[in-house]
Amino acid sequence: MAPQLTGAPGTAGAAGGAASVKPQFHHFHHHRLATRHHHPSPTSLLSKLAFWSVCSLSLLLAFLLLSPSAAPAPRAAPDSPRRSLHTSSPSAAATWGGAAWEKKVRASARVRRANGRGLTVLVTGAAGFVGCHAAAALRRRGDGVLGLDNFNDYYDPALKRGRAALLARSGVYVVDGDIADAELLAKLFDVVPFTHVLHLAAQAGVRHALVDPMSYVRANVGGFVALLEAARMANPQPAIVWASSSSVYGLNSHVPFSEHDRTDRPASLYAATKKAGEEIAHAYNHIYGLSLTALRFFTVYGPWGRPDMAYFFFTRDILAGRPITVYESAGGGTHQTTISRDFTYIDDIVKGCVGALDTAGRSTGSGGKKRGPAPFRTYNLGNTSPVPVTQLVDLLEKLLKVKAVRKIIKMPRNGDVPYTHANISLAQRELGYRPSTDLQTGLKKFVRWYLEYYMPGFAGKQKQHGSSNSKSSRGRSGNTSSAR
Repeated sequence: MAPQLTGAPGTAGAAGGAASVKPQFHHFHHHRLATRHHHPSPTSLLSKLAFWSVCSLSLLLAFLLLSPSAAPAPRAAPDSPRRSLHTSSPSAAATWGGAAWEKKVRASARVRRANGRGLTVLVTGAAGFVGCHAAAALRRRGDGVLGLDNFNDYYDPALKRGRAALLARSGVYVVDGDIADAELLAKLFDVVPFTHVLHLAAQAGVRHALVDPMSYVRANVGGFVALLEAARMANPQPAIVWASSSSVYGLNSHVPFSEHDRTDRPASLYAATKKAGEEIAHAYNHIYGLSLTALRFFTVYGPWGRPDMAYFFFTRDILAGRPITVYESAGGGTHQTTISRDFTYIDDIVKGCVGALDTAGRSTGSGGKKRGPAPFRTYNLGNTSPVPVTQLVDLLEKLLKVKAVRKIIKMPRNGDVPYTHANISLAQRELGYRPSTDLQTGLKKFVRWYLEYYMPGFAGKQKQHGSSNSKSSRGRSGNTSSAR
């Protein structure tokens, strides 16, 4: 309940009490004054004067130090660098602006196809897992690509910097800034006439919402609205493809999950913010004519992945000899079932993202005003083959050649759901989306990357071991085979 601002507590119905207290206070006050008046002490007066002078000066100094300056801050010159308004920490504050910065932005966003008909795409969250792979794929085919990322510390920023370095080598510049920085977004849309936005910046992870719930609201709701505001005022308005999540299906029990199933029962705050994003997107499509496509990703995995995902930290802990926790979900009665996920390899997800960009119809607004109906679409991007997490662990043990120490417990109420399974028929028909990587193949590629990135010495030993086994096998059988 909001606080009531109707007066001091205890004043109502206490007129009689107030009348009896007032003369006592009045008498006491004059008694003290009279004592001071008839018995002055010069030493006492001087000490009190000094005391109150020091207090007054201290208060004045505190006021000057803590209060904002009354004078308006000077505006930065057009070519001078500006500090990002929303950085993860003051020491990590990013700079942007200036002639050299604009030159880098334009060069990165320049289309490099021979026919000059490529897309010009702003990829938000470009130093993230999906963002890095998607930006690289777009650049490889000659599209103009500019990245944006705030390199926050939700997980190791060094991994994000590593991804950004990979993109830099292919000519993609990742602007260090926050998606909620409206001034920065306006500047980017002013410098580059983007045809498309691939919006992947978000606060990810289901369980972290129990620790820092406001970060989800700021990034997934506030940041998304800031982007939509910049896009609706841009000329031309870009078509927007953005990452929703399979988490929006929440407590839905109808499988496989279809885009037509209900999504009004989220099981986590993360899911709720993604569902809010879908509703907000509909409003901007309806009011301003923005072309919007939501992609509901299903458990993406692969090289350069996120350390907060199970396949990633299982790999780390198995190699370190630490126990891993595998959740079980309560079934009917006392029956327990292991958690299952529709694991989807990163390359397949990227194909879906690119397909959505290529088929996105144009936005129809101009100057913030809608001129006609614009496309509004939602697609599942999954693998359609749910796998129990226990099987995931089995595969990791085989690939790492290390036995896992498993700790099986009942799944807590932390926002996770027991089962995900994507119906991708709509994406197949309209985007040409056809996932082709099974879990064993995808995990093999992830493990190879993980060992080379984090444990190059261990990876070298495994290669030598594999090479000796291959020679031994060839000596016995006369032939050899390899899997790619």
